Amino acid sequence: MTQKTREAKDRRNAVKRAKRAELRVGVNIQELPSDEPTAEELIQGLKVNYARKEAHEQARKLISVSVPITGPVGIIHFGDPHVDDDGTDWAALERDIRLVQTTPGLYAANIGDTTNNWVGRLGHLYGQQSVTAKQAWILAEWFIKQLSGHWLYLIGGNHDAWSGDGDPLRWITSQVGALYEATEARIGLKFPNGREVVINARHDFAGGSMWNPTHGPMKAAQMGVRDDVVICGHKHKSGYSPLKDPESGKVMHCLQVASYKRYDRYAREKGFRDQSLSPCVVTVIDPDATDPVNMIQVFWSSTQGAEYLTYLRSKRAA
Repeated sequence: MTQKTREAKDRRNAVKRAKRAELRVGVNIQELPSDEPTAEELIQGLKVNYARKEAHEQARKLISVSVPITGPVGIIHFGDPHVDDDGTDWAALERDIRLVQTTPGLYAANIGDTTNNWVGRLGHLYGQQSVTAKQAWILAEWFIKQLSGHWLYLIGGNHDAWSGDGDPLRWITSQVGALYEATEARIGLKFPNGREVVINARHDFAGGSMWNPTHGPMKAAQMGVRDDVVICGHKHKSGYSPLKDPESGKVMHCLQVASYKRYDRYAREKGFRDQSLSPCVVTVIDPDATDPVNMIQVFWSSTQGAEYLTYLRSKRAA
């Protein structure tokens, strides 16, 4: 191949390369704005969320409740109601509802597990009870609304937690203006005479003992905050252990309340023995008592607790 031929071939190849390069030149595409926030915007949002969460968590460390009446008051702490279970003592539950409705100064509290709320692999258990899942919420709403204006607190139990974030109990309790907290509520009762009584209520406290049914509440009282009433449910058994704080002289009432669900197939299968004194417990608080030992009295009989409260209030009024 001659020099001229090579040069001509090189020119032809250069032209081809130039044409191919033109074909590869990209078009001008409009740049779209991002649909994601910037890092700075994310950080600012997280700061706002943290401030909101911190304000909420700090406030719920001790929820202030002003008692609107003078003199002694009582609280009937309902043990796990399980209102839709065939093994639940509805006669006792109705009796205690009426006591709250008819006894001046008696407030209501619920320690959790309002319904069975079977979900997931436990959903088949609805086939072993007469009340359907839909009917269970009818009963729960009736129970809560019957005591509208009387509720001091309601706790969500492990059965209630199975509903997830969309907890129907939170919506139902909001309709009656009741305090509802998932798993725990620490309440400071402020009386007109300036006295404060703190109730630390959880569905369950960490720790257990085969020898002492109130091991969890006692552990919380001795190793945590020295509250006047430390109470939980969940285990469907009863227990009461008063403790005295040697430094302050405060008497702490540690309580384990059982359940209105008296007959339980699961308990029978596991061999759990009957350790229920009552499906509820009544604490009568006398804010005018000078002796801390006598400021809070505990009754396993709801009727006796209501009668004692009525006697105390009549004595103050006389």
